[in-house]
Amino acid sequence: MICKQAQYPAIPVDRILGAPYGAVLRRDLSGAWERKRRGTEMADDEKPEVQENNQHLSQDNSAQSLTPDEVRDLKRSCDGEAVVEALASNSATFASKTKFAQEKYLKKKAQKHVQQVTLLRPTVMELCETYYRQSRAKVCGLRYDYLSSLLCHADVRSGARFLVLDNAAGLVTGAMATQLGGVGQIFRVFRGGCPEKGLLELDLSEAEKAAVRPVALEALHATDLSTCEWLRATQGDEVPSDPAVASRQEARLARVRQRRESVEALKAQPVDGLVIVAGDDDAELAAEVVEVGLANLAPSGRVAMFGHHLQPLAALQGTWRNSGSFVDVRLEQLFTREYQVLPARTHPHMVAEAQLCEGYILSASKVAEGDGGQEPALKRQRTA
Repeated sequence: MICKQAQYPAIPVDRILGAPYGAVLRRDLSGAWERKRRGTEMADDEKPEVQENNQHLSQDNSAQSLTPDEVRDLKRSCDGEAVVEALASNSATFASKTKFAQEKYLKKKAQKHVQQVTLLRPTVMELCETYYRQSRAKVCGLRYDYLSSLLCHADVRSGARFLVLDNAAGLVTGAMATQLGGVGQIFRVFRGGCPEKGLLELDLSEAEKAAVRPVALEALHATDLSTCEWLRATQGDEVPSDPAVASRQEARLARVRQRRESVEALKAQPVDGLVIVAGDDDAELAAEVVEVGLANLAPSGRVAMFGHHLQPLAALQGTWRNSGSFVDVRLEQLFTREYQVLPARTHPHMVAEAQLCEGYILSASKVAEGDGGQEPALKRQRTA
């Protein structure tokens, strides 16, 4: 069994199993992946003062004395670290650079010539950033700052119950399950398929997994659960003689019982929050889930929706404001800029991707309808 990387050759899994998070694997000249020992960073009082400057450096590539053919020959006969050292020693301007510029130069060359990977814990933020860079369509273009803001607006807290439409590979559901900590319920509504790749990659605990309950949308519309195909299981009058067939049939019946319990638990009492994350092709599904979800949303419950297009959310915002059934109706867009935070060189990333408007978040709180639209007696006394 192997683990594949996008730009590197296959990595044997036995080199990954047992390694701690944060470990660095580097590919040597023979093609084997070995653990790399990290050096210790200098303390603040040990760091040299900046005396050199970069004002006389030119960017015409004339400082490097090695030709591309010589660099290719070095890569065939030496490992990546030796290639980086050779490039630095044959650069006419490397010694005149500042210490900060030298570190940046070595890091840039190492990214190009040294094949290494860092093992990271599959947190919500790491997975969200990875999907956003590699295949943002799988997570509906959901950026990590939008995901965190979505959880905040939905008031995801321990012990609460939520109805969720998550077409972002299960990443939103996994983030909510992590936030609940195994105490609470998440009813994940779906139609057709229920993508959960991101949910499985989060490596949730058993308690956090148990909090997630998939529910087919057709089961919410059904007045009689026995007529719902998703909750129906065929069982013969006779017990199968084959143990394997009997085991599969029992597992199928157990799944149906679990599905029925999930639907009954959802209909037993209103939910505390409604979260909608759908792609551009799921507008009708999102509208249907909003209608069903608002009918099952408790007073003071929160609703939060993420979408890429302004007009549908703005129209829904106006409808909610005029209905009188919602307060704190907000439509927001976020802007993110990444900064490099290092001693004496803190600044925004110069070559970072411009992360301007990547979507909108519509949020609101549902309120209970009053009697005939009249104000409460206590409020009338205060304003009299």
